[in-house]
Amino acid sequence: MNTLLSAPRAALIALALGTAGVTASFAQTTTTATPTPPTYSPGGWHYHHHRESVLTAAERAQLKKAKEQALAANGTLRTEQASLKQQFETLKSSSATQAQWEAFHQQKETYRKDLKAAELLIDPTLAPIFTKLEAAHQRHHPSST
Repeated sequence: MNTLLSAPRAALIALALGTAGVTASFAQTTTTATPTPPTYSPGGWHYHHHRESVLTAAERAQLKKAKEQALAANGTLRTEQASLKQQFETLKSSSATQAQWEAFHQQKETYRKDLKAAELLIDPTLAPIFTKLEAAHQRHHPSST
């Protein structure tokens, strides 16, 4: 009976030792400077949908600055932003119909496109950041356009 138990024990010991050797070799490798993983900030679709931003802190700061400049330079966008916030609060606190929500989402999408265009006019180097955000959105929501 001892011989039957010793074979499985030997297999488990060999497996454990093999794993320990692999773990030790990984632990001994040196790594180059790894980029700091991006953190998220409340707000924005990338926070809400992904719980973790795909953008670095510098990219988020660049987007924020362009958004602030676009809103400061374009009164229509500021007005539309305020209107959308008010509509959302109204829809949220009432028994809104599906059609009302869909109309709101369409207006919000139009606003986002207009804001993006204004931000790109202010800072054309944002194009790769928008591409990065859209790619992340597509990975998480492959059926959306």
